[in-house]
Amino acid sequence: MAGSAVPDARKGGIMPTPTTSSTSSHMASAAEEPGSAPQDVHGHDLPAGPILVTGVCGFIGSHVAVELLRRGAAVIGVDTRPLNRPGRPGDVLSLLQTQPQFRMVRADVRAPEVAEAVQGTDAVIHLAAATDVGASWGEGFTDHAFSVLATQRLLDACIRHDVQRVVVASSAHVYGPATSGEEPVRESDPTEPTSPYGVAKLAAERLALAYARRPGSQLSTVALRFFPAFGPGCNPQMVIPRFFTAALTGEAVPLFGDGTARHTWTYISDLVEAAVRAVAAPLPPGGAEVVNAAGCDAASLRQVAEMVGQIVGRPVPLRPAGERPGDAVAVLADVTRAGRVLGFVPSITLPDGLERHWNTTIPNSVRNTTKAEVTA
Repeated sequence: MAGSAVPDARKGGIMPTPTTSSTSSHMASAAEEPGSAPQDVHGHDLPAGPILVTGVCGFIGSHVAVELLRRGAAVIGVDTRPLNRPGRPGDVLSLLQTQPQFRMVRADVRAPEVAEAVQGTDAVIHLAAATDVGASWGEGFTDHAFSVLATQRLLDACIRHDVQRVVVASSAHVYGPATSGEEPVRESDPTEPTSPYGVAKLAAERLALAYARRPGSQLSTVALRFFPAFGPGCNPQMVIPRFFTAALTGEAVPLFGDGTARHTWTYISDLVEAAVRAVAAPLPPGGAEVVNAAGCDAASLRQVAEMVGQIVGRPVPLRPAGERPGDAVAVLADVTRAGRVLGFVPSITLPDGLERHWNTTIPNSVRNTTKAEVTA
């Protein structure tokens, strides 16, 4: 559980994420094959009707869809990419292809067929969005502007078709330098995004709150501020997969900044648990919540690289690359509100998550080779 035997941040070690206490057990692995299961989410039922998930072919979306199906929900997936897109190490997307409770709508979120698919659903989990922080500057912002427009179109459709709950993916990038980086951020802390990406995520989040709080609205919303995530099926260009690759190949990874700023890292099953709980949380019509969704521990890039090197048995080579515009400053998550509103407490520590990532994304033959080298 959160706060398990990890060094204190003031001594240069990993910092546990502040949480509310919980005695509930954590969900089964998000990569577990779907099947019939009770819909109870620790005291609160999932909606009886279908749940629509946008961005279903993405890293988080595919895991969320698989877990909803595992818990017995019917799922409508929306994405411009096909279900048989090229796989990534540890991908769970193939698990969706044969599920009778799953239906795919291959379309842009702004397309009329998506608005039609919303009809009859009880909840929407909106994960589709442009994700490249660095590319959000200049002409690249067009994709992020379209993401904001897509969110507004989707919310309009949800209002028309009396959807009860919308869960929107926001980001820790909305905080920016308004936070010191020394204390965990709460949802009530100032927002000051330092990239167009962060601005777009904040706009989408605020749109969802505005639609819920509109007079007479029957909609309730939860905006989840996701902190950096990793696990099977994530983009190989994300930091943690690149660290594992660098340790295995010896090719240095660019290190932007000095690598000492701490961030809260989140294993995918914890993000999935937060998303599922956000669908089931007992909010009244018009209710709107913003909630940090994050893992157990915070650590710097250099600390993560050291842990990865210990797992692989080879160091992670780092190449200083200066500063990069728009990179998030040190942001540590306080998930107290998540515990209170959603009943969510992260359970996968950073060392455990890194071990799981290693075991689910790196072939046995490679892992066995490195173990042999270490013991030789």
